[in-house]
Amino acid sequence: MTNAATQVVSADLNDAATELEVVWGDRHGSRYPLKLLRGECPCASCRTEREDAKRNPFHMLGPEIRPASFELGDVEPVGGYGLRFIWKDGHSTGIYTFDYLREICPCEDCRAGRKQDEVPYVHGIFIPG
Repeated sequence: MTNAATQVVSADLNDAATELEVVWGDRHGSRYPLKLLRGECPCASCRTEREDAKRNPFHMLGPEIRPASFELGDVEPVGGYGLRFIWKDGHSTGIYTFDYLREICPCEDCRAGRKQDEVPYVHGIFIPG
């Protein structure tokens, strides 16, 4: 998707470094809590963990898995199409494309426009209907 909706005009961490604030080319503003960004990491291992947790609500993490850090060490641009977040626990393999960031925008309008999962899971926990 190459349009104003996915062109970043500005991106800044707020003063408390708890949110990434992005203004898009269509003038939409997005505020991403760092906890959300880490939870939606697009790298293969994080994506696999999320998908496994959706399929199996009793999915257990192994003892070698540490809790994810929501503290940001650094942010690097990746070409002209995305950002790489370097978390304080060393995790840095996810490339958040601008398309992906816009897709996961947490604002009420964007959330309302997204197709909801058919299976009622919230962060890997089954919520019976």
